[in-house]
Amino acid sequence: MNYNPSKQSSSSSSSSSSNRGMGHTDLNPARTTAPTALEVVFENPRLGKAPREPSLELPRHFTSLASDLSQETGQIERRRLQGLDNPRKIRHKLAQLKKIDLIRNPHQQIILDHWERLVIIAATIVDSHLGNKDIAASTITKLNGKELSRDTILRDKRIIREIIKLTDELYLHWKHELALELLLLLDTPLSILRQQSTQKFDKFTLLLKQCTPSTKIKSSVKLYIPFLVLFLRPEYSLAAVQKALQTSLFDKSDWDAFWKASHGPAPVYDPIRDVWVTEKPPDDLGLIEFIDYKGNYPAKLYVQISGFKVFEASLNLQEKAAQAGESQAGCTRTNSSIFAYDWSEDIHGPVMQQVMQDLAKFGVLKAQEIYVDRTSVCLSSSSTIVPSGRLQIVVPVAPSDGSLSITLSGQGFCTAVEWNMRTGYILDENTKLSTTETVKYISLLLVL
Repeated sequence: MNYNPSKQSSSSSSSSSSNRGMGHTDLNPARTTAPTALEVVFENPRLGKAPREPSLELPRHFTSLASDLSQETGQIERRRLQGLDNPRKIRHKLAQLKKIDLIRNPHQQIILDHWERLVIIAATIVDSHLGNKDIAASTITKLNGKELSRDTILRDKRIIREIIKLTDELYLHWKHELALELLLLLDTPLSILRQQSTQKFDKFTLLLKQCTPSTKIKSSVKLYIPFLVLFLRPEYSLAAVQKALQTSLFDKSDWDAFWKASHGPAPVYDPIRDVWVTEKPPDDLGLIEFIDYKGNYPAKLYVQISGFKVFEASLNLQEKAAQAGESQAGCTRTNSSIFAYDWSEDIHGPVMQQVMQDLAKFGVLKAQEIYVDRTSVCLSSSSTIVPSGRLQIVVPVAPSDGSLSITLSGQGFCTAVEWNMRTGYILDENTKLSTTETVKYISLLLVL
């Protein structure tokens, strides 16, 4: 087949001219605009999307509480719903808090209120601060029913510090105990609190500062978080708890008042004055119930005890005392600075028998049947006085950290003596034992 270039060119020219006349686009390659280049964008799924600005919208639990506290009726109703309007109900709440021991009774975690969980977390912060990290870790695991990640544990600690900061700041702003009740009034699950940032807590604080506590609201006790922690950890001092939680609103006198209010006679409602009052019991109330006349056998002494006497503890006594100190459990606080371990004949009994045998062997007292009031005590930065008509035998059951001394004082004397496991003490009636640290010992009171 022959190829004719001129005809091909003529045909193309004619066709091109014809197309222009019909209004079609010029197809001449020389005059055609270059097509837009195709742009392909690859995304790395691992990088994710650009982070959004964090929302400062407060959760419903926060806004609902702020709304209620903005008016007197809301404040009264909120307190009523949480049982804060009745001192007897508050005492019951504190009594229930005192019974919580998740390490021995992990099943308790399923019935805890939101505020109780927060107090327990606060207690673990103190545990860790004082070096008791095993107790803290075990408590956290029992509280949540599983081991938590380090990030979640740190988040929970931050929540406690935010709530303490909130209550402290509002107490100073309001000058009213209603601020301390926010721990209970908040009534918010831990899962929701974990989602709240510091900025949200700050916004919440500013919102609550616009509220004014009603003059009709009277709090029976200061529900200060360190005070509540001491219910769970009675062996700690208030100073240590406050340092760990970074708060110092109240001092030991406030703690003593809190303890007295929560353990003294239950208040009763006076409808005439519209107040709760505490009735003072008669001086002779129940004395017969506490005196064991059948066991009231006096001790016969061969030596005169004037003020106090120090004796050397035998090796058997030291070993049994050390074993008792490690094995004893349970505690009952008797006042703001003293608590007693649960007495066990298997644990503490051998110590009592050994010291009585040793003192009889030393010629201090006669080996016979005598009445003994026995207690295993933890005394923290406080003092005790031997009752009249009694002789006290003190046996240390826990070694001291470094050098430690106690002060024994009475009429005409005040002496500092070394405190250690190698020494026992016999204190005459009205002798005062004082310490600025924490000491643990078995106390035996004999009738003179």
